[in-house]
Amino acid sequence: MSASQSAPASLTPLQTAGLAAALGVVAYAIIDATPWFASQGIPQGAVQFLWLLFVMVGSGLCGWLNTDRAWRWATVLLTVQPLVMLGITLVRGEPDDSPATIPAKTSVFIASVFVATVSPFALIAAGAMASKRRNESR
Repeated sequence: MSASQSAPASLTPLQTAGLAAALGVVAYAIIDATPWFASQGIPQGAVQFLWLLFVMVGSGLCGWLNTDRAWRWATVLLTVQPLVMLGITLVRGEPDDSPATIPAKTSVFIASVFVATVSPFALIAAGAMASKRRNESR
């Protein structure tokens, strides 16, 4: 890097955890807005891919901004999502009682499994960006 191009300042662990949690809430909002995206003609698979890209970029950003144990920032980002879903479910209650609706607790479980399935991608993105930042600062 040249003198005119400097890396952004690192964040403290608390700031990075807050950023990761905020990004986790936004990631949940992306998935929660799937019906709206579908009404705009965007396929569900495209929304899920957008969510995955957002999670990977967000995890990488957090790993870049705080390189110490970067995997934990991806973990915070991913863990917030089912917790937000559970909180909303507890406040709002079951969506409706129709047989076509998946019960809320089952939905939270399915979302948790889905998040766990893609977690390696987020962990790798955070680790890769942290490693890149450490290498550039040498």
